[in-house]
Amino acid sequence: MYDEPDWSSLSLLELLEKAQEFAKKAYGSSLSSYAFIERALERMPQGTKGGAEIAEIVGKAQQVFTTIAEVQQSIAHITDTLSQ
Repeated sequence: MYDEPDWSSLSLLELLEKAQEFAKKAYGSSLSSYAFIERALERMPQGTKGGAEIAEIVGKAQQVFTTIAEVQQSIAHITDTLSQ
């Protein structure tokens, strides 16, 4: 169970920094997930139903990985803009 802290006292920049921390963790985890799924695909015999399913999962993992990278870049851009 996740207990959400009281973030009402945090400034906008502090909230964005927290978001960036979570994005970094998610990015690393998504990269690891992608790598393991990709290795599983490499070991799966070609032409099998499982191989097609794992290939689909690899594609989805790549989308997640890319989306998180885009979120990180957007947060960094907003933070830079507000810091100026």
